[in-house]
Amino acid sequence: SFARFPDDGDAGEWQRFRAFYADQHQVLGARIRPFLENYAFDYLSKEPIPNASVEGCQAALQNHKKEEDLFWSGIFAHLVKNDYLQEGLRFILIQKWCLLVGMRAAVARAAASGYFDFLAVEDRPVYADATQHDHLLETLATMCGVTRRQHSYWQFYLPTSIAKCNLTYALAARPDRAMALYGATMAMELEWLSFLQAIEHACPHVRLDERYKSQHSFTLPDLSARFERSLHHTLKVFGMPALEQIGQGIAAVETLAGRARWDLGEQLKWLSSIDEYCRFARTVDVRIQNECPNIDRETFVEPREMCSTTHVHNDHRLVVIETGDMLFWGNLGMQLKMHAGDMVLIPDGRLHGSTVVSEDCTYHQPIIPDAWIAELSTDIVMPTA
Repeated sequence: SFARFPDDGDAGEWQRFRAFYADQHQVLGARIRPFLENYAFDYLSKEPIPNASVEGCQAALQNHKKEEDLFWSGIFAHLVKNDYLQEGLRFILIQKWCLLVGMRAAVARAAASGYFDFLAVEDRPVYADATQHDHLLETLATMCGVTRRQHSYWQFYLPTSIAKCNLTYALAARPDRAMALYGATMAMELEWLSFLQAIEHACPHVRLDERYKSQHSFTLPDLSARFERSLHHTLKVFGMPALEQIGQGIAAVETLAGRARWDLGEQLKWLSSIDEYCRFARTVDVRIQNECPNIDRETFVEPREMCSTTHVHNDHRLVVIETGDMLFWGNLGMQLKMHAGDMVLIPDGRLHGSTVVSEDCTYHQPIIPDAWIAELSTDIVMPTA
């Protein structure tokens, strides 16, 4: 766990700080953590890859890299086409770079506890190390306005981004799954390589400082050679059970990564075409008036500065302003100004929030059937892996 200090020297702040870390809370947390982690991730960490062999693991990793490459090339092409590259990169960095610090910490603690001691030093994960690419990521983050401490942006974490981070913590907390964690780090290192290659292609104006280029070798041939040595060594020393567990770690990351690609792609598709979704909302609203005026809806009456922190729905909704003014957002820095009569369509699962900026605001959220959404324009299509 991370240390969370009081905001200042106020006595009340210190009382809350001490209460948060009180012995009884730490004991309760320690008791419930294994249950929650097993509930959330046990099925993933037991999912084997087909053909659990050195060749099978290598094939799974190669396919994972291919899927990541396809996704990033498609997503950056879409962002450029929609003139949303900087805003989209801001949201992407929150998912990737801001959560990296926690995931690295988990892997580093596992390494310090001997999880990777079965490997030669040169073949252990570099995931927890600062690489030459940190400078690139920090430069991009500053350019995009992501300048505060990483977890300051927790409101914009997608659930699928958090899930991958939680899986890392869950595996890193179980010595009996040390080899699954190594398999997971293999897959995650390839994810980062794919992302960084896409960044350098999409943002050629951002160059690495020469002094960062000699710290670590982080290329596909280097990673592939290290993985091959590690897989053969593991099989020779520990046999098939160890190799199967490495395969389970790879498969777990592959499963979550596929869902994360879809989730991020859908969020960026929506954000980069928000004007189109405002027009879609009016099309849907006309249909409601003509065909289904009593459609299920929720109505809210909120006072000034009422803030709905970011959240998702498991259904499609409109936000229709009846009276008052609202700022609506789904990305850091986004402020869609909405007034009486304005509306926007929110597809299911899209992260969003709002703040009332008038004395009060009355708005409605009609719940839209899946079939209606499917009949809308298919012009906004983006390739996802």
